[in-house]
Amino acid sequence: MPGRGIIFSVILLKNFCAKLLRIIYIAYTFLRLFILMKIKYCLLILFIFTTRYYCQGRTYIYDSFTAKIENSNLQVLDKNKNLVLEKKFSDPYDFSIDLDGDGAEEYLVIDDSKKDDKDFYTMYIFNTNDTFCVVDSICSGYLAPYQIKSEEAGGFIIVAGNPKFDSLNTQNGDAYLPINCWQYGKGETTLVNNKIYKLFIAENDTMLDVIDAYYNTNGTDCKSTSFMKGIIASIYVNFMHAGDKLLASQFLRRYYHCDDVDDFKKQLNSLL
Repeated sequence: MPGRGIIFSVILLKNFCAKLLRIIYIAYTFLRLFILMKIKYCLLILFIFTTRYYCQGRTYIYDSFTAKIENSNLQVLDKNKNLVLEKKFSDPYDFSIDLDGDGAEEYLVIDDSKKDDKDFYTMYIFNTNDTFCVVDSICSGYLAPYQIKSEEAGGFIIVAGNPKFDSLNTQNGDAYLPINCWQYGKGETTLVNNKIYKLFIAENDTMLDVIDAYYNTNGTDCKSTSFMKGIIASIYVNFMHAGDKLLASQFLRRYYHCDDVDDFKKQLNSLL
């Protein structure tokens, strides 16, 4: 029966091609995901790497003070070389920037400690004018904080994680948090989430690609949802901070595949 053999061969070839296309699609999805995630943070990672490994022991010179971290220990000297401040960190990296545009740079330290075997970040902001001291600190949880210039806020903002949602990251690997946006001025930081929209949406676009890739590979059931609970919470809260409550609710209904969706929504709203 040569005709039947040819048909059977065609079916096998068709099935093989279908599987091959599926493999190619999955590989493409994860490659696209890798590019989206890594390009976004490559400059931050490069900054952290060069600061930690090539700029250790760098001395920052201000009008009245010098600051230097060695062996995770900050020492600040005045003009007469007197020690005026000393502070021990876990795993710090430091830099200097004019956050509020007043012409005087602030000294910043981002300290990376460990919590539940994950990186845990706190940013310290030091005044460098008449008195060298910590004027404010921001707990960023599992998300490394960074500063960017924002047209919406009219100057630099500090983007940090919201540690209230740390506990939702129960899986191993990358941790996800909703962001808080802070602006520094007059010796203190102020929450400016109500001024920001584009950044929240950009953060969510990246995380949505992560969820889609995971669901495409592992299925859209409650088990997958439970594994992705941290990132689902982050996207929902970011939409809420952006002032888009309708989009937040629609997202939760579409991506949360457990029966307790209403209870989960109440839990997230209670933490806002």
